Amino acid sequence: MRRSLSLILFLLLALWPASWMAPVSRFREIPRASDGRLYAQTAPFYEGKTVRIILGAGGGYDFWARLLARTIPKYIPGNPNMIVQSMPGAGSVIATNYLYNVAKPDGLSVGMPNQRVYLGEFVGSKEVQFEIRKFHWIGSPDRNPSILYIRADTPFKSIEDVRKAKVPPKCGDTGWESGSVVLALQELLGAKFEVVVGYQEANAVDLAVVRGEVVCRFLGLTAHFSREPFLTWHAKGFDRHLLQSGQKRDGRAPDVPTLFELMDQYKAPETSRRAVQVLTAGEEFGHPMMAPPGTPADRVKILREAYAKALRDPELLAQAQKGRWVVEPVAGEELQAVAERVMNQPSQVVEQVKRIMKVNQ
Repeated sequence: MRRSLSLILFLLLALWPASWMAPVSRFREIPRASDGRLYAQTAPFYEGKTVRIILGAGGGYDFWARLLARTIPKYIPGNPNMIVQSMPGAGSVIATNYLYNVAKPDGLSVGMPNQRVYLGEFVGSKEVQFEIRKFHWIGSPDRNPSILYIRADTPFKSIEDVRKAKVPPKCGDTGWESGSVVLALQELLGAKFEVVVGYQEANAVDLAVVRGEVVCRFLGLTAHFSREPFLTWHAKGFDRHLLQSGQKRDGRAPDVPTLFELMDQYKAPETSRRAVQVLTAGEEFGHPMMAPPGTPADRVKILREAYAKALRDPELLAQAQKGRWVVEPVAGEELQAVAERVMNQPSQVVEQVKRIMKVNQ
C-alpha cells in the first residue's frame, strides 16, 4: 500500500507543469518603494500621448517651438509625440487666453507666447483673460533683448532725427503689448512714432516694411541677426538700427546705442525709467514655454527637467548654432520669479505704463 502511494505521488510530481517548479530567480522581482513596500509597475504617463505647443508668435518663437518639439520628447519618460499648433493674433493674447481657459491642465498642453504678453494684464486690457503669475513656467532657451530697425531709405538715421521729425515714422507690430516700447519712446526720449498694430504674425510685419506700409519694427535682436529676410537686408543695406534695449550693447550691434544710454543722454525722468523696467522685462522671458494653471506638479517637474536636458542636446545645439541662435538657458523657476516681480508693482508705476501705452485714453 505504501509502495502504491509512493508510486502515485512520484507520478503526480513528474506530470506537474514545469513552470510551477521553476526556481524563484526566474520570476521578475516586484519593484519596491524607498521604504521597502511593494508597488505595482505602471507605464509612464506620457507613453503613447501627444503634447501640443500652442504657439502665439512667429519668427524666433516658431524656430524654437519646432526645434524643441523634436528634442524634448527624447527626455520625457514614455517618449510622447510633440506637435506645434500655431494660434497667432493680438500679440499672443489669443493663444495665452486659450492656454489659460480652454486647454486641459493635464501636462499635454504648453504654450509659447510673445515675451511681452504680460503687458496686457499689467494695464488691465479687457481682451486679456489670464493671470500671468498662475502659469507654470517651463523654461526659455535664452534672454531676448530687442532692436529697433528702420528702412535705410527713410531720412531717420538716429533717434535725434525722429525727435525733430514733423511726421512720425510708422512702426508695425502684432499688438499693443509687443509695440509698447516704441510707444514709450516719445515720453522717454521725446521721439514720436506711430504704431500700426493688428498684423497676424511677425513675418507679416516684415512684409509690410518691404511694401512700405510701415517703415520700422521693434523685435528680438537675435532673430534680427539670425534669419531671413534680415540677413539679405543687411547684405543689401536695406535697413539701419536706431537703438537696442539691453543694459549693454550687444556684440552684433556694437555701434547701436542702448535705450538706457539714450535715457541718460536725454535726461528721462525717474518715473519713466521705472516704467521702462516693466516695459522691457519681456527680455528676461526670452522665448518662454509655460503650462496652464492646475497642471499636476509631477508633470511640471517632468517637463522642466526634459526642457533643461533638451537645451544640452548636441543636435539641438548644432541646429541653434547653424541658425545663429545663442543658447543661454533660463530655468522655469527663474521665469516664475520674473513673472512675480514684474506684476508686483506700485500703482504709480502701473498708471505710468498705462499712460505710455495710451490705455483708457
